[in-house]
Amino acid sequence: MTPNEVFSEMDFGDKRLSKRLTSYIEQKTKNVQSSILGATKERGQAKGFYRLLGNEKFCMGKLQERVKTTTISQIEGTVLLVQDTMDINYNGHKKTEGLGYSSEHVLGVKVHSCIAVAPEGLPIGLVCQSYETRKDAKSTLSAKEKAERLIEEKESYKWLETLEEAIKDLPEGVTPITICDREGDIYELYAMALSLNTLFVIRVTHDRITVSDEKMKLQLRKTAADVVVTVNIPRDSRANKPPRQAEMEVAGLTVTVKKPSTLKTENVPEQLTINLVRITEIGNETKEAIEWILATNLSIETPADKMKVVEYYIQRWKIERFHYVLKSGCRVEDIQQRSYDRIKPMLLLLSVIAIHIMVITFIGRVFPNMPCNVFFADDEWKILYTIVNNKPAPAEPYTMEEAVQYIGELGGYKRAPSDGPPGLKVVWKGLSELYRFMTKYAIVLSCSS
Repeated sequence: MTPNEVFSEMDFGDKRLSKRLTSYIEQKTKNVQSSILGATKERGQAKGFYRLLGNEKFCMGKLQERVKTTTISQIEGTVLLVQDTMDINYNGHKKTEGLGYSSEHVLGVKVHSCIAVAPEGLPIGLVCQSYETRKDAKSTLSAKEKAERLIEEKESYKWLETLEEAIKDLPEGVTPITICDREGDIYELYAMALSLNTLFVIRVTHDRITVSDEKMKLQLRKTAADVVVTVNIPRDSRANKPPRQAEMEVAGLTVTVKKPSTLKTENVPEQLTINLVRITEIGNETKEAIEWILATNLSIETPADKMKVVEYYIQRWKIERFHYVLKSGCRVEDIQQRSYDRIKPMLLLLSVIAIHIMVITFIGRVFPNMPCNVFFADDEWKILYTIVNNKPAPAEPYTMEEAVQYIGELGGYKRAPSDGPPGLKVVWKGLSELYRFMTKYAIVLSCSS
């Protein structure tokens, strides 16, 4: 579903508002790095969109409800609900009304998102998103006082709220599995998930004490592995590290952990029973050796069960790519609005566009043989083929794998053997190039008719 289709049925009680929204979304999707003026093309249209953001009928709640409804309508079977937080830096926006801090001395917004991802790795859509901006740059509480606060008083409460919101209203027959990184390693989150009878895979950071008065990580590391696998470690372009293969051993253990002594939250069990899975690189004595410890309530009876837990957690990487598209592709840190309340809907709209870019990128890998006319109109895939191959398009649609490669080439993808499939950056650039060509093509047609 395209971003324009997501919002096309929005009813604000004024058709002009709906028209302004869909017009902006359509143009922004075609050129994700453009400003509001650049997307709308005309100053009058840009002013109309600014007025839309300030209109009291333009309800943020309705937007969020529509985004969630369209996402869950596409979910079936098992779905991974991946949540994480991203800091948006608006340090240059000191006059923005209502804007506080995202971290010490940095003006901004903490955006906490939950995206739905199929187990095979294909993003489905944005499920929910929340926003937070701190009134004060730095807390005056001591470390002890912070630890002893009720969970409802902590920023980390968003993990619990998101879990509850994400699984609400899911279609019958859907099995949700919440996936979190180490920030989600919260005793109260485990307690909530277990009480709601919902599945989770969360990377562990705290070495909790078990009922046998041992640290759980030590117990797990003493547990013999029952499977060894070869894992492809992708290239880390930021650290300039090439891709490599790693031999990993996998072990599992069921533990019962005690409630932390500093935890003052009431109605939380004094102990919880969870499963742990350890995946550890072997034969590598350097500091780059990998070890993940994952907490879950999925079965870990067999080696295949343990590997399934690891495979689910690996898909958490998709939310990191989502953040990358939002910041580098959609340029959310360039949003300039008069108030914090106007920034929030922009973040939501751009998040839907970011997911769309991800879907196009990854569907060519997950479902390579899918015909390209599922995502592209006839004129789009035909013009795309003609531009890249310099010859007329075939009569029948080609595959999504080929379509993504063609889009990538428009965005600078070289098709070198070591490059792998096209990435997100060349896809968003390629899409902009495709629609730029299509605009010129439409102008030529109108002049010749």
